[in-house]
Formats: sequence, structure tokens, C-alpha cells
Amino acid sequence: MTVDDGAAKALKKNDCSLLAAGIIKVEGNFQRGDIVDICDLKGVKLGSGITNYTSAEVQAIKGAHSENITDLLGYDSGSEVVHRNNLVIL
Repeated sequence: MTVDDGAAKALKKNDCSLLAAGIIKVEGNFQRGDIVDICDLKGVKLGSGITNYTSAEVQAIKGAHSENITDLLGYDSGSEVVHRNNLVIL
């Protein structure tokens, strides 16, 4: 997944979870519970984490605020795409 500058800063400096709002690009196919890489706009790997959503679900919710996930998917698996507890930042 590629994240915008705001999400990259939040992940690196503020010890935050990855939210759908900060995701701008999804590549590859993955399932809920898989380990995914998170990169900044320059393609630099920021870290990796266990995703709460599949690649198709992230594609549908990327850029959206957490409170809109249920409206977009008809359900939600949490407000975070990758929770901070399941995230390693390099």
C-alpha cells in the first residue's frame, strides 16, 4: 500500500495506526490477516503490518474516513486498516 505524506508522518512520528483515509494506492492481492508493506509516495518502505482488510476492500475504502467504511462495504472490520499494535515501522 502507498500512503500520502500525512499518513507517512503519522506512522513514523506519532506512533499511529494506518487508516483508510491516508491510503492512496493498493497493489497486489492480499487477504485479511496477511502481512502487507506500507510505502510512502516515493516508494520508500515505511514498514509492514497485519491488515484488517483484503486488497479489494482496501481498494474500495482507500481515501475514506473511518466512519464511512460501513457505508462503503456494508460492514467494517475495524476503523484501522492496520492497527498500530500489528505494525512495525522501519
